[in-house]
Amino acid sequence: MPDNRQVIAVAGVGDLGKYICEELLTSDEFTVIVLSRRSKHQWCEERQIPTYTTDYTTASVLAILNTTNATTLISFINLATTRYVEVHASLLTACQQSLTCKRLIPSEWIGDSETFPLKPDYYATTRVPFRQMLRAQNEVEWTLFNPGWLADYFLPREKTYIRPIPDKFPVDPIGWRCCIRGTGDEMQSWTCGREIGRAVVELCKAEKWVRGNVMSRLAKLSIGSHLDFLDQENVTYVAGEWATFNAAIKVMELHYGRLLPTTHKSVEEIQHSLTSHMNDQDGDYEALELAQVEEMMIMSHLACPKEKTMRHRQKYFAKMQFAGLEELLKHADGVGFV
Repeated sequence: MPDNRQVIAVAGVGDLGKYICEELLTSDEFTVIVLSRRSKHQWCEERQIPTYTTDYTTASVLAILNTTNATTLISFINLATTRYVEVHASLLTACQQSLTCKRLIPSEWIGDSETFPLKPDYYATTRVPFRQMLRAQNEVEWTLFNPGWLADYFLPREKTYIRPIPDKFPVDPIGWRCCIRGTGDEMQSWTCGREIGRAVVELCKAEKWVRGNVMSRLAKLSIGSHLDFLDQENVTYVAGEWATFNAAIKVMELHYGRLLPTTHKSVEEIQHSLTSHMNDQDGDYEALELAQVEEMMIMSHLACPKEKTMRHRQKYFAKMQFAGLEELLKHADGVGFV
């Protein structure tokens, strides 16, 4: 019998992309292929996921999309230089020229990018120019997909695909320590990788995403269509829970039955670090990146906008159940892998 499942192409799998691939594999409506610079990808081979080698030029990506009849391209290619724009421009052009692939999720996977479109700072020269390219065309449907923090950072390493970032994420469950930036009462949101994977699958099932240049199309639409078009979004949000890091510490301590040693870094210290490293002639990129992440914490940049997120949950993810931190920790205790 012919296989009528849609083919979803995933570029640059990484950690989070593994959850998307696994959830696509469990779906009756989709199958998945992976684009990679590597000719061998053991994780994909173990799961019999076809891998296609590419240099991410338009011609290379286009050949793969047309050969596989892919309908959606999802990127996890996270670059902090203008190379991001070059690669994603190639992905977009390949979709535009493709016979079948007319949907694209670029690599952002962050928080409230509408309130904070230029954060972290390197987004101004990477994500913003590509967003402008997306808005200037009307051949490919697209959406940014933002889940806030990855809740997996609260978990032991052996429980998740997501690698820990103990110097950047306030809670280090492996070293059992915590560094609160700011007051700790700044609102955040987080979603576990497995639920992000399931949400992406649900979004792929949706009949409509945003399409084309908003302003030029609004000028041509009738009042009725105008309202329908405004209901479509450039950014899709998911969140398992909204909470503060102070609240998360209490959940961790209660779950594990021991106090979590905690230090603090003030807003003034973060601002001083950010300013000094931005003017650092030696170019200590890691220190600058840390300062930018800390700034996002105290600005609540990783807190997805609740009203819009809940609207998206009702519209796209009504069949899903999302877990808060307490539920996630209990679930992790009961399974070998989340």
